[in-house]
Amino acid sequence: MVSTEPDDVVAFGPFRLHREHRRLFCGAEEVQLGGRAMEMLVTLARKKGEIVQKEELYNAAWPGIFVHEANLKVTIASLRRALREYSPAEDYIRTFVGRGYWLSDQIVAENIPSIADLPVVANTRFPELGTVIGRDVEIAELRDSIATNRLTTIVGPGGIGKTTVAVATAQLFEDEEGGFVTFIDLARVAGEEFVIPSVAAAFGISSSSQDRLEAISSILARRKTLLLLDTCEHVLNAVAHLCDVVLANTRDVRILATSRQALRAKREEVLWLSPLEVPPPGRSYTSEQVLLYSAPQLLVERASEKGKYTIEDRDASAVAEICRRLDGSPLAIELVSSWLTGRSAPDVLGELDDRFTTLIGRGEDGPLRQQTLLATLEWSYALLTKSEAAVLRAVSIFMGTFDMDAVVSVAIHYGLDPTTVFDAVAGLRAKSMLSVEQMSGGMRYRLLDSTRAFAGNLLEASGELPVVSEAHARLVLGIFTRASVDRTRLPARQWHAAYASHADDLRRAIGWALFLRGDPLLGMQLVASGIPLWHELSSSEEARSNCEHALAEFDRIGCDDRSLKLKLIVGLAAVSSYISADAEKAIRTFETAIQLSREIGDTNAECQALGALARYRLLPGNQTEVQKILKELKRVAARSHNRLAQWEHEFLRTELDIIHCQYPPAIARMEKLRQQLRNASEGSVSRFDLDPRIRSETAISALMWLGSRRPGTGLSGARIIAREALEAHHGWTLIYSYAHGILFVLSECQEWAQAKYYSVLLKDTIYRHGMPAWIPVANCHIEALDALSGVRKDPDGVMSAFDELRTGLRQIGRHVYYALLIRALYANGHTDEGMRILDYLFEVGPQRSMVPELLRLRAVKERSAGRDDDAIATLRQSLQAAEDNGAWGWRIRSATDLAAVLKDRLRFDDAKSVLEPIYRQFVDGFDTPDLQRAGNLLTELRNFGRVPRS
Repeated sequence: MVSTEPDDVVAFGPFRLHREHRRLFCGAEEVQLGGRAMEMLVTLARKKGEIVQKEELYNAAWPGIFVHEANLKVTIASLRRALREYSPAEDYIRTFVGRGYWLSDQIVAENIPSIADLPVVANTRFPELGTVIGRDVEIAELRDSIATNRLTTIVGPGGIGKTTVAVATAQLFEDEEGGFVTFIDLARVAGEEFVIPSVAAAFGISSSSQDRLEAISSILARRKTLLLLDTCEHVLNAVAHLCDVVLANTRDVRILATSRQALRAKREEVLWLSPLEVPPPGRSYTSEQVLLYSAPQLLVERASEKGKYTIEDRDASAVAEICRRLDGSPLAIELVSSWLTGRSAPDVLGELDDRFTTLIGRGEDGPLRQQTLLATLEWSYALLTKSEAAVLRAVSIFMGTFDMDAVVSVAIHYGLDPTTVFDAVAGLRAKSMLSVEQMSGGMRYRLLDSTRAFAGNLLEASGELPVVSEAHARLVLGIFTRASVDRTRLPARQWHAAYASHADDLRRAIGWALFLRGDPLLGMQLVASGIPLWHELSSSEEARSNCEHALAEFDRIGCDDRSLKLKLIVGLAAVSSYISADAEKAIRTFETAIQLSREIGDTNAECQALGALARYRLLPGNQTEVQKILKELKRVAARSHNRLAQWEHEFLRTELDIIHCQYPPAIARMEKLRQQLRNASEGSVSRFDLDPRIRSETAISALMWLGSRRPGTGLSGARIIAREALEAHHGWTLIYSYAHGILFVLSECQEWAQAKYYSVLLKDTIYRHGMPAWIPVANCHIEALDALSGVRKDPDGVMSAFDELRTGLRQIGRHVYYALLIRALYANGHTDEGMRILDYLFEVGPQRSMVPELLRLRAVKERSAGRDDDAIATLRQSLQAAEDNGAWGWRIRSATDLAAVLKDRLRFDDAKSVLEPIYRQFVDGFDTPDLQRAGNLLTELRNFGRVPRS
């Protein structure tokens, strides 16, 4: 078949590389790569399927420059990491030791990776590294330390290159040892009390404070992970405590920290990082001689990158002296390197000497090397133009990367026109005060942490912080106002890529405007605009807390913007349907949202509130008033042509059908909806509440197993959608699909390993997204599966899970979870404990859909007690209930148990007449455990029929 791709486009797996434009896409989303990683990928792509020698890759990434092989390995590791964010189970770059690398077209992955193969957090981005110079020995030493010690701290003064060495080593660990690295920057943590919340936030955990440490340990516990904690010196005690707890509760976790002081934690190994090598004083140097030392290598390399600088013999001694003046500090060298592009080395040395004499001679506190870095920053700042200095102060407000439009927005109060701001940014780039990253959507900029802290102090000291904070908050509001519009036109993953990176800036803006009351109205508007982001990130607790605080502030200031209030109440209602333990308060919220939406005439908000109320009512399996709510939802959705609300009605109607055991109409409804979703454009299928396609497939798989004669179709569907729910990277969707269908099917089909794997993921996701009330569901499956698979035989864990479910949130009390616990107890001979759970369920009144299975489990106990006649009567009841409900999954199971009892009573014909008519009606799934057992029993019964009776 002839390729339809342009000649410059290279395809591999889900990726498309546009070589000429240096852009890489996975589907519609652009993959962000650093410059050198992109050059290496382009070089590999030119010879896709062939070995590319290392020399070719060196020439592509570092033309005309000699660099150590560690740089090549680090860059390849960075490239692999970027590709794995989009295709985590596959590796497209193969290594041929000693020769080179090979870009493969497709690596076939196993169906289910091990638990250690999953990243602990999505899209953990490292700082982009330049060429790593003079650190080969330290990187090798650090790799050895990580291999033998669970906690290693790199210690050294500011600007010495701790982060560079740590990140380079971490990327090699990830690439060569198959572990995952989570990078957490603690530089902007204000105090000890914010360390654990900040680490939790990096993992996406929004649980309450008492849950965070447990959640962090739980997420890390079953994975080979390197946790990289950067810049810890100002929060030593809290970081040491965190390390002690995590290491005590995990096995395969390594922690690498960077700090200006040792943590003094248990099991800590300290690696002291020295400055780069400088030439000894007292002699003259040629250019060749001076470049034998790593500090001049870095200075010349950075200057050549910025201005094509070339060292000559007449400059060599001055270059050596500059490096000595800077004490071999890599950050100070980076800052000074830009000045070599417009001045001779002796001139730069003279200016540096004059400035240092003034600054260091004033008796500043702190070590000499730290004074050197501060002096270098102050010297670099003093050489900026007025507009460059103003822009540097303004951009210190940003928490992450930012683009040129954002710079213009926060610098507007200086009266600078856009052209002047553009020139200022170019000047800051040239002078190493700004770093640049090529990302999807264009060029973005960032400040190094030391530079941000330095410029932030200047911003506050100048009295400009309030006005810049306001400009920043209004900029963020504009970003998320656009985000709200883009919800209806962009696919979920593309929307995530465009807006999730602004989460920290949103938090900072809300903190200033709302919590510090810099501008309460603006703060409330920011909260309302951020609701779609928190839904996308499944940040339930953050959404709840911000909405409640904004509503309180709304009343405090007497705001009369009812449209704004409605957005906040609907946002609160949306999360309340999943996390609220206060039923009366939740229902008041829903009803207030419905009433206000009707007063304003906002049918979209009314649909959201009606759906949230119906969902909340349905969760525990109750249908009181749900029929009326759903009828109203359908009416409003149809009148307003709200397709998302119409789909929501179909989902909720299906859940009600399941409660009433109306399986065929539920299947028909979901299959019809499945077709509608397939025909809908990707952008219109919003997943900001729950991903509708995954939700429909989850329902179909569970319904096919339980309520149809095609359990094999249900099992295969559950296997597929379990993986897709994971790859969707949407917490609420994963929690819903795993807890409401996938684990049910996998457990009933005795897929113990896969079910356990997904149960652990469920627990991690619940922790991450602030929904700890759902932990009993995850624990129920984990404990039951350990018992059923023989990992644990005592009843304590299962009974503890039962108590958690029984006393937990009413909204999660589905009796299918209890049935799984009973089977787990029975499997290890703990029938009395199983009967305790069974008696409890019949006392409170079993849910109708579970009556056949619970009766069958009662018969198991009766038979174990030698009461076969009682067991036969109970099984007939169970079989009749299953038939009345249309529950084929329970029907074949009860029929098999009944036939087995009859066979043991030598009633072979009766046994066949019970089992055979039911078994014959199944269409697929004959390799599932229930049908296998039924088939084997029928074979026995037929063989008994052929044996002459005595």
